[in-house]
Amino acid sequence: MLQGNTDKNSVTGFDFTGNMTLLVDDIIKTHPFFKHIKVKNILIAISTSNGNRNGVVAKLRPMLFEGGSRTKTVRRIEYAAPEVMINGTNILYIVYFHLPRFLNHGDQKTKLVTVLHELHHISPLFNGDIRRYPGKNYAHGNSRKDFDSLVSIYTDEYIHTTAHPELSIFLKFKYNELKRKYGAIYGDMIRIPRSKNVSFQKPVGNI
Repeated sequence: MLQGNTDKNSVTGFDFTGNMTLLVDDIIKTHPFFKHIKVKNILIAISTSNGNRNGVVAKLRPMLFEGGSRTKTVRRIEYAAPEVMINGTNILYIVYFHLPRFLNHGDQKTKLVTVLHELHHISPLFNGDIRRYPGKNYAHGNSRKDFDSLVSIYTDEYIHTTAHPELSIFLKFKYNELKRKYGAIYGDMIRIPRSKNVSFQKPVGNI
């Protein structure tokens, strides 16, 4: 059972959003590379997927445009970035984990690497934009292999330095194993926010 979390006090089972948020917070506090990230401005969300191992398992959704701009113009049309507020706090990034696919891909370390991979995409300015590399392949740089190797190194460093290794134990379970253990898996669900056309449309013809 995959449930959207609206009232955590009324739902029994494994709180994926809550547990993943604790893990992300520990990564931020433990590894200096991620110290620019503020967990309060990040929303951990779940989305449904099939059990097929192929396909996207997680993704980062930045809430602002390049450079942290709230607007951008494409072909003379101006778009405004969406705004998501949680308990009065402005959300700058949403990290989506596709369940059950995320929990079913690889071992505990593989899934932990995925978490750090998504966090690595967050801009060092923490301005609602992604980390941008020079050139056409601005998301991962010129070498995806080098990008993945670096994230793997950061993951090993986190594993060996964290004071709270128990926070990532849930990643060792496959989806059905975790569901059997807790009875249900639930978390926050939110549709991917879309930018809006805010261009002023001038009337056609003479007045």
